[in-house]
Amino acid sequence: MEFTDLYKQSNSQLVRFSPDGKLIAVAVEHRLIVRDAETPKRIHRVYSCSYEAAPYIQEISWSPDSQFLLTASYAMDRVDVWSLEDEGWRCSIHDEVSRVEKALWAPDSRHVMTFSELDLRLSIWSLHGRDERRYIQYPKSNVPVAFHPRGTYMALAQRHDYHDYIAIYATDGWELIKEIEVATVDLAGIMWSPDGLHIVAWDTASSFCVVVVNVAGVVKRLYQPEDEGLGIRTCAWSPTAELLALGGYDRKIRIINHLTWRPTTTLTHRAHVNGEVDVFNEVEVGQSLTQASQAVLASKQRVHTRFDLESTPASIKTVIPQDIHRAAEAKIGVSFVEFNFEGTLLASVNESMPNALWVWRVADMRPITVIQMIRPIRTCTWSPAESVLAFVTGTATVYVWKQDQGCHLFEIPTATVNVSSL
Repeated sequence: MEFTDLYKQSNSQLVRFSPDGKLIAVAVEHRLIVRDAETPKRIHRVYSCSYEAAPYIQEISWSPDSQFLLTASYAMDRVDVWSLEDEGWRCSIHDEVSRVEKALWAPDSRHVMTFSELDLRLSIWSLHGRDERRYIQYPKSNVPVAFHPRGTYMALAQRHDYHDYIAIYATDGWELIKEIEVATVDLAGIMWSPDGLHIVAWDTASSFCVVVVNVAGVVKRLYQPEDEGLGIRTCAWSPTAELLALGGYDRKIRIINHLTWRPTTTLTHRAHVNGEVDVFNEVEVGQSLTQASQAVLASKQRVHTRFDLESTPASIKTVIPQDIHRAAEAKIGVSFVEFNFEGTLLASVNESMPNALWVWRVADMRPITVIQMIRPIRTCTWSPAESVLAFVTGTATVYVWKQDQGCHLFEIPTATVNVSSL
């Protein structure tokens, strides 16, 4: 793994690769800088945003076709769109009725959607200018908008008349196709299946309720376990849409099949691991200083680590939350669950074991690897082309797990840089 030189940025969360992977957009105070991904020293564009006060740029988003960039300053109630082909072209969006709280792209890259404060409405703005603005009332801005894999339909969470709904709109004319009432207390998330045939919706943290509907609006399954407890924190479809993994606040992963829409199995993160499981432990190496000296130089000295393979049975470090009754705020439950590109492996992180990364084999639903880190895991993600899992813990090191090859680590040349996201 190779690393480039360091480049200035104002916020590590405001660095975005273009969808085609050729460019990188970086926010530096009130400026938006577009660099070449292969040669970052080469600057393609520099845009000066007229945001008068900090935090200046609060949002960066590429259009799906990589031709436009969106910047937003929610503090100033401003959203701007910039063109990479025409440096002099610019579009400014301002909602004259209420303050904008969130902005995002439509799949066609020619429409921008903004959510108003207090969930008053969703506005759809056309970059062509000649098209009139569209409005959709009663959106739930805290629930991400879900688009059909082909971008032809939009699923939007709405609430009116004291009930939750999933509204399906055609993106070519933004006409309402279907409105589906769902039996949730407070709809918390929706997601299209990869084949575009189903939508899954789940309830708030205090209620375990999953609703699966098809594109015709027919409810295929309303799943509420008999031992109903805390709700769902995250979920993920397999690439073939045959399996749906539900990561709950109860620290379990329930695997739902696409034939009966019932649980096939339940994966449990156990404190003791037995059997044929590779347990990798990160340990510090090369520490010749006393503990007192290490504490003094901790901020200046890089800590080198390695991975040791531990034999089973092995114990996994567990953290007990202080207040389990505030599930939405407490760090409990399954915070990450994701299938690899083939759907043969599943990776997960349980907040009760924040330093451990689990890899499960889907064929027999058994763990094959558990990686115990010194620090809690911040972010992890699968490669889109091979069974490689990358993750970071907020240090100057990037970690990689490869199937049949184990764990590897790559230290960033500059020890002052701490990686918190990928």
